[in-house]
Amino acid sequence: MTDTMLESTFDERLHEFYRSARAAGVTGIAADTGAVVVLRYDDIERLSHDPRMAGIGLSVFDFLGIGDGPLRSWYSSLMFTNEGDAHHRLRRLAARVFTPRSVERHRELAGALAAERMAKLVADGRGDLVAALVDVPITVICTLIGVPDDQIADFIQYGDALSPVFGLMDSEQVAVAERAVVDLMRDVEAMIDSRLAERGDDLISGLLDAEERGDRLTHGEVVTMVGNLIVGGHDTTSGQVSCSLLTLLRHPEALAALRADESLAGAVVNETIRFEPSITIVPRTVLETMDIGGVERPAGSMVFLASASASRDEDVWGDPDTFRPARFAEPDAPKLLSFGSGPHYCLGAALARMTMEEVLLAAARAGLGDTMVAAAPIEADDIEWHQILGRSPARLPVTVR
Repeated sequence: MTDTMLESTFDERLHEFYRSARAAGVTGIAADTGAVVVLRYDDIERLSHDPRMAGIGLSVFDFLGIGDGPLRSWYSSLMFTNEGDAHHRLRRLAARVFTPRSVERHRELAGALAAERMAKLVADGRGDLVAALVDVPITVICTLIGVPDDQIADFIQYGDALSPVFGLMDSEQVAVAERAVVDLMRDVEAMIDSRLAERGDDLISGLLDAEERGDRLTHGEVVTMVGNLIVGGHDTTSGQVSCSLLTLLRHPEALAALRADESLAGAVVNETIRFEPSITIVPRTVLETMDIGGVERPAGSMVFLASASASRDEDVWGDPDTFRPARFAEPDAPKLLSFGSGPHYCLGAALARMTMEEVLLAAARAGLGDTMVAAAPIEADDIEWHQILGRSPARLPVTVR
């Protein structure tokens, strides 16, 4: 069996690209990296739990030739790039701040921020949904972590600069990220010093408490963990907010249903993630020679689990190209793979979902799809897309009628 060479895309052609790739086989090869691309839902779910597969580690840094420096040092210490006991320990400690109770405690903030931004659009009579709402997710994350209000803008800039480290960077992005990680670590050190004097109800205080209880958390790991969560939750969630809003602008009947019954928010969020995902792949590395798609893949091979392809796999979803939030209210609904699966399942998935629910509810309450409509065409050829860590529409201008 031979793999098809895949010239990937991230714009509106994404779904046709994956549809054609699935028709050609169960796997392909990414032309830009040589990574094995796994296309089918069942294969992706199975491989996510296979102990012979690990996180991407430093494979991309090695591919780009980033052999040393502060960026590589920071990246190599992330929960995302560690495996086994090291990964489980970091995850266990951070998970204390992502409990359902902790997430719900920040729902009011997320809702208030989104409502404030939508109210300004209504008052102005026009605006850009992307620009208005892009910083809501990271503001919630910063509050959960314990970033002072007057520093949130700086942390947004750090998130923008460091988000590309999870993909392929050009030389300019590497340079910007190198500077950002130094500044980020400096500011986190200062926040830790302030928490040593006075603890609060935030992640940094919780991690420091864990350190004092003898949970083997080092000072350096506290610094790295905060950076990990800032970057991991910024572009991913803000990009998905934009993708979800585009989807709802194209399906105003879903917005009307959400206005009429706000309990549908969870199903609407899930379906927008499935239908128009921001994150399209989950990277992995092969630890030992193994069969993937009928081909023996050697240890060290990069593997891209194409969650965007899985989300429209005809064998799983039945009507994958139909936007239908009700599918997630059905008892046998498949689970989304967009947040990953297995030991590297996204730790912040509940926080991301909660934030998105509040953003979409605020948009529906403000009349999106009814009194607030797209100010420019939103057909496939009319949307400008960009990609950092995730893909998303660059802007979504709306007007109030």
